[in-house]
Amino acid sequence: MANKKWTDEDAQELRTRVAAGETVPMIAAQMQRSQEATRARMQMMGLTKPRQFRAVRSDDCLVPELTEQ
Repeated sequence: MANKKWTDEDAQELRTRVAAGETVPMIAAQMQRSQEATRARMQMMGLTKPRQFRAVRSDDCLVPELTEQ
């Protein structure tokens, strides 16, 4: 599974699986890739949802909190 090159067919399969709503662990397992490699390729292809930060008050200061949308 290590360092397997992404082909055009792999990229299209990834797009299809993401569009179908499959989770990263599901996609990675089916495509015989690590979850990290799958997430990285999704990010490179613009298939990830942007994370948004929101401020949360914690002891008199604002602390950014990471949320996924």
